[in-house]
Amino acid sequence: MAFVLAVVQWVGFVSARDLSKVGIDRLSLYHGTLHSALEKHRYLPFVLSRDEEIQELLSVQDGREGLVLAVNRSLNATNQKAESDVLYVLNSEGTTLAASNWLEERSFVGHNYAFRPYYKDAIEGGEVGFFAVGATTGVPGFFMSHAVISETGVSGVIVAKVDLRPLQQQWHDGGEHVIVTDNNGVIFLSSRDEWRYRTVSPISEASMAKIRTDRQFAGADLDPLKLKKLDIFGRDVFEINGERYLVLTRNAGKPGWNMHFLTPFKFIREKQQTTLLIGVVLLVLFLMGGLFLRERRQKLRSAQRARAADRYKAINEILQVEIDERKRTEGQLLKTQADLVQTGKLAALGQMSAAIAHEINQPMAAIRTFTASARLLLGKGKREQVAQSLEEISFLTERMGKITGELKTFARKAPVEYQVVDLREALNRAIALMQTVCEQEGVTVQFRDLGDLVPVNGDIIRLEQVFVNLLRNAADAIEGCDEKKILVTLRSINDYVLVIVEDNGTGIEPEIMDQLFDPFFTTKDVGKGVGLGLSISYGIVKDFGGNIHVENLAIGGARFVVEFPCALKK
Repeated sequence: MAFVLAVVQWVGFVSARDLSKVGIDRLSLYHGTLHSALEKHRYLPFVLSRDEEIQELLSVQDGREGLVLAVNRSLNATNQKAESDVLYVLNSEGTTLAASNWLEERSFVGHNYAFRPYYKDAIEGGEVGFFAVGATTGVPGFFMSHAVISETGVSGVIVAKVDLRPLQQQWHDGGEHVIVTDNNGVIFLSSRDEWRYRTVSPISEASMAKIRTDRQFAGADLDPLKLKKLDIFGRDVFEINGERYLVLTRNAGKPGWNMHFLTPFKFIREKQQTTLLIGVVLLVLFLMGGLFLRERRQKLRSAQRARAADRYKAINEILQVEIDERKRTEGQLLKTQADLVQTGKLAALGQMSAAIAHEINQPMAAIRTFTASARLLLGKGKREQVAQSLEEISFLTERMGKITGELKTFARKAPVEYQVVDLREALNRAIALMQTVCEQEGVTVQFRDLGDLVPVNGDIIRLEQVFVNLLRNAADAIEGCDEKKILVTLRSINDYVLVIVEDNGTGIEPEIMDQLFDPFFTTKDVGKGVGLGLSISYGIVKDFGGNIHVENLAIGGARFVVEFPCALKK
């Protein structure tokens, strides 16, 4: 609704602007008609003031009856030709000696008009124009005068009266609202009779006294109109007797005169009301359309609910059949449950066996290597080195015992015992353990130690187990490569220790990246792996509060990153 009201306001503003443009043109037209009506008779007093008969009439004192008759006839003929209202001659005292209406009942002849401003100003030598209601005839008109100059000075005054009633009738017949006000704000010309001789503002006492002295408006009350001046849409508006008019004003060509063209404000109101009506109708139609759509949606929802209820009923019947069927099979399921438990135990035993075989494979290979070395060294008599090999074999058997103990936690979680260990030591031992295997397979292991302090909370045997699994997987990944390289990096960043194992193999397929740490998942051929190495390593790292993730290298190969929180702050 606010939008509709804004549009109505905008329509009012545009309508006022358009009416003002039209009003300017109409005001110019009416101003031209008034100016033409006044100017076409302006020459008469001046021309007649030079007439020899008139000058002679004003100069002689006796025997002028015949001369008066001749001047009366001459003025009458001139008045008819010029289409003015009355032409008359005043002597130096203001008395009318001759007039064009000398034969009419209300002839000006013999009347004294010395009280009129057009006489007073003209007798002083000026050219005067003055609007007034006729003192003799009661007919309003515009009086133009000019002094008659003789050898002895001003001998009289020539006056031409122009009747402006036909002009006002034209305005009225045209249905227009036109008024002309004088310097006192008196409406002396108007297309509406009820506004004539009213004022647009109160008149001062001094101005009212002068009007009464000049008998300008024949005793009219000159009451003020019930008028309010407003400003609407940035335009001047008169509210007269409760009715509003858009007002355009310009100077009427005479001192103090203003012509006003009034356009009824109802034209603007009608356009606004029409716009408001259209807007309300559209709004109602929009609301009705919304209600219709809402009702239609509700009907559609009701129909959908009904169809859904039918579907639910059918589904319930099907479910009831399935429930009955499930009840019949429930006894059979309970019977087979014990068999499934036993099968699960056997499967777990198989998984544990596979895990043990996988985890002790690396130490067993190392033991075989050290045993062969011991035989050779014993044959050469190098007993000290034989003792060292036997010590390594003893360490490996101890490690195998701990591995088998750790594998038991794969199925049943045991409490984790933490101690501060040096991650560098566990990594060195894992590399040493894998060194012999890597040399046999032609794999080069490069260890880049950045020399940082790397204490972590954990168990050195289990950490070694993690790194051996990562090195074994890296060696298997580059089995078919011409140049086999593994890069191991140890470094610390902020409060974390990182072990990075990189190979130059073919990398890991993206679709299996998320399955690498699942138990029994492997990409190796049958008999070469059971898929427990990374799964066990993942569990160990998580137990120690760390994290492990894998990514492919841009240049080829894979990178495993193991993160542990530092046991001590730097």
